[in-house]
Amino acid sequence: MNSPPNELMSTLSEYLSLDPLSCYSLPPEAYTDLALYALELDAIFRKEWLCVGRAEYIPTRGDYYCIDILDESLLVVHGQDGVIRALSNICRHRFMPVVQGSGNTKRFVCPYHAWTYETDGSLYAAPFMKGSSVFDKSLCSLPSYRLETWCGFLFINLDDDAPPLLDKMQTADKYLVNYRLNEQTEIMHYQTEWAGNWKLSAENSMEYYHHVGLHKDTVGGQLPAKNTYLPAGPDDGSFTHERCRMDDAYIGGEDHPFNPMGKLDTFSDEDLYTGYMVYIFPAFTMAMRPNTNNWLSFSPAGISNTRVLGGYLVSGEVAREHPNIAEERRELILKVNEEDAKATTELAKVMMSSKAQRGPLSPFEGTLVEFYRYLARSLGLAEKTVDD
Repeated sequence: MNSPPNELMSTLSEYLSLDPLSCYSLPPEAYTDLALYALELDAIFRKEWLCVGRAEYIPTRGDYYCIDILDESLLVVHGQDGVIRALSNICRHRFMPVVQGSGNTKRFVCPYHAWTYETDGSLYAAPFMKGSSVFDKSLCSLPSYRLETWCGFLFINLDDDAPPLLDKMQTADKYLVNYRLNEQTEIMHYQTEWAGNWKLSAENSMEYYHHVGLHKDTVGGQLPAKNTYLPAGPDDGSFTHERCRMDDAYIGGEDHPFNPMGKLDTFSDEDLYTGYMVYIFPAFTMAMRPNTNNWLSFSPAGISNTRVLGGYLVSGEVAREHPNIAEERRELILKVNEEDAKATTELAKVMMSSKAQRGPLSPFEGTLVEFYRYLARSLGLAEKTVDD
């Protein structure tokens, strides 16, 4: 594999020492260089925990759904034994995907030669294999991937030796305790693909600065960019976060549509009157208000495309007290996501231009600096010194 250009890697390493107020955006090559992209896949996406959905997608034994992550075809299934697993969706005979879409089943039957698997991945039957000197039923199970759960989210890791998910999330848990994420349920789900390198989607989803333009007619009035501020980041660098105070015009009487809903006793005044954006590296983001959560998960679908998985969560009491909230919020949420998709698509179109140049970051974009530092650390870069 070719190595990324030295100049590009040097630029990334500079973020480890630069003051956030002295930083520029990434150079265009960071989104188009094939060697850097290959390195990101190996050093980040094949080693980190990646969100692949919610436990409520498969509530009943036998429920399953299929999802692709990088070049891996996954089958997420609630086994007949009650265990949720991520299995390879590739038949152990001649590579046919065992199943497609989602549903409920007692066993999986490959459509090619009818090899049949239990929901724990073990081979149940293989027609007409008697006489083969190399067939061993016990050696033909569907391989499994690491799958662990956090606050109802399902995460997989392609690295069998990676530390547990909860080790990664323990710092975030301390910051998010007021939001009671484990009590939330999904009322709206979406899955799509956006044009553009995965980092474009990531950057767009970790700052409120773009509310001044991209979302000025949707959520920019409620949460104006001018009210953005950055709390101190976690020492372990596992995530970055940002808050935006609601505009005074949207803080009103008890019937105001943007007022927090549901049980509010765990929330601070800061929680009640701000939007809270939390981006957990490498590719999972949550835009939260008290008792609501608009989440997204990203994974590369090639250097110039990004798979997007997401949903809208509410607390249990909000779901009970406002049974029509999904319909009430659907249009706004889809519009905001369409605006974000347009941003990454339009950005992707110009990255090869000879005139595309880095620009200075706003003080409201300190989260991007933290993201660039994460990239540098994950790619094995060291902090530059004067002698470098």
